[in-house]
Amino acid sequence: MSVLSPWVRIISINGRFRCFLRTGTGRSKGWWVLEGFKRAGRRVLDPFVNLLATAGVSPFLVTVAGLFITILASWFIWKGCFLEGGLLLTVGSIMDAMDGALARKSGTSSKAGAVLDSSSDRIGELLVLGALLTGRAGESHSSLEYLVPAAIGGSFMVSYIRARAEGVKLSCSVGIFTRTERLVLLITGILAADIWGTEVIVWLLVLMTAGTWLTAVQRLMKVTRDGRGIPLEDE
Repeated sequence: MSVLSPWVRIISINGRFRCFLRTGTGRSKGWWVLEGFKRAGRRVLDPFVNLLATAGVSPFLVTVAGLFITILASWFIWKGCFLEGGLLLTVGSIMDAMDGALARKSGTSSKAGAVLDSSSDRIGELLVLGALLTGRAGESHSSLEYLVPAAIGGSFMVSYIRARAEGVKLSCSVGIFTRTERLVLLITGILAADIWGTEVIVWLLVLMTAGTWLTAVQRLMKVTRDGRGIPLEDE
């Protein structure tokens, strides 16, 4: 057996080689490193969450404010001001990371809030990628006409498959390119474009497209395996 990556294995069966994607719940070293960064990030944000909770700030307000900051970031990205856009996108992403923690801290978490949060995530992602396509980066590289729709499709499929799976009571959080990874890649690429030019955006979108569609396939394979033979309940 040959291991190409934590998620891809090549196995010889009767002299023939077969390629398999790992879709189970096994945790690779890279997964643990990422989880460590997430936990560290939550610890850094905890004092700010506590401050907002003490001040009585609503999680709804934090979600909406984060979305408006992301809209502003998209406008700067569209204009080609990648440094300003990247920094604002970072702020918007931090606020997005705090609203759920604030809701839990203040005891105001609700299904409505979870739907609003997920919806604002999709809107923000669409606006940022749309700004790359229609703005300065898109004018410089015609390949974005294909890469941006492919990246949007992959990103939305990753989220949709998980949401649909959870709707039929199946767990589906596997994959190498969840929202956190996509955000980190987007912010890093946009900030890098301010230094090295818009060519960075092209490679960012190539990586994002490949990663999101691979994750979508991973999740679909897991749901297909876990849900096979289970009767569908009335929804």
